[in-house]
Amino acid sequence: MPKSVLFDRDEVIRNVTDLFWEKGYNGTSMQDLVDATGLNRSSIYNTFGDKFQLFNESLKYYKNFQNDLIDKARSSSKSPKAAIEKLFNGVWEEMNSTSEKGCYLSNCATELSNTDPRIFNFLSKNKEAVVKSFKLLIEDAQKLGEINSNKKAEVLANYLFSSLQGLRVTSMIDRDKEHIKGISQLILQSL
Repeated sequence: MPKSVLFDRDEVIRNVTDLFWEKGYNGTSMQDLVDATGLNRSSIYNTFGDKFQLFNESLKYYKNFQNDLIDKARSSSKSPKAAIEKLFNGVWEEMNSTSEKGCYLSNCATELSNTDPRIFNFLSKNKEAVVKSFKLLIEDAQKLGEINSNKKAEVLANYLFSSLQGLRVTSMIDRDKEHIKGISQLILQSL
């Protein structure tokens, strides 16, 4: 008979996400994972597999968090352009609380996307999903006259994605809130 799981899987994923976010994949040891989760090594291996599989679970968790931000911005805004603005402001506010760590997926991209095809594929699919969400919002905003319809929605969506990534990386080395807020406002004005 299999053993019962006596821990909260979601809490473990949150804890390892914070750990990988702080130390990076290569900087995190199995002992670090044991310490962060309170689980022994065999429980980690039996439940999650190896270190990479646990890292992959943490990336999915963060991606879902990111998707929730987009969905909340869309559902709680009075217009598509307002949703984009809310998303950028929400990310800016998040960066204020995590600016020393940056964005988890951006950190992952700079650490591993050139060396691990699995990570490259994960991040590429994430980019496609975020760009698709931006594109839908932009198209809706163009129909309402909120954004210039002479600009291609796909180009603007890729621009927003790239700008967001750059803003997240910049916030790691420039912790002046007014600088980051100003950059964010310029990005939004360019729509």
